[in-house]
Amino acid sequence: MVRGKINRTNKALADWADILTEIDEVSRELEDSGWETLVLHPGDVSTSDAAAAADAGFRLLVPDSELEALESAVSGANSAFDQFEVYRARDTNVRIFVVVVKSEETMEAVLYPVFYDADTDSSFVETLRTESEIRTTVSDLGNSRRCSFRHTEPGLFLPQ
Repeated sequence: MVRGKINRTNKALADWADILTEIDEVSRELEDSGWETLVLHPGDVSTSDAAAAADAGFRLLVPDSELEALESAVSGANSAFDQFEVYRARDTNVRIFVVVVKSEETMEAVLYPVFYDADTDSSFVETLRTESEIRTTVSDLGNSRRCSFRHTEPGLFLPQ
């Protein structure tokens, strides 16, 4: 499995600069519309399927400074991040997406990239097909602090 993860990450690196540019563009568009944005830059993106974890979905490791900013954003009394959008950024080497999670109440949005390789992550693809909800869990390297977002339409991450 480790080899598959390395291959998935290597495939994603081919499009990584482009995905970061697309995230910045979406972030600017939101800011121009009055939203406050936080862009996450994960050092690692992985997946977990329903058979392996109760909270199946994407796992992101981010720098401490970004996790602190995220914790601050989600801890507000009115910050219900209950909307999300998925932009299909690439469907070449791996399936790469820009995810935007929003709190309409506070006009805050969190943006981040996720990806998976349909060949390597076949059980995750099955989870996307069968589960009614997946999560994105954002944590620090030691996994001692975490924030999590629910995605109630996992099918948005499937090939079209």
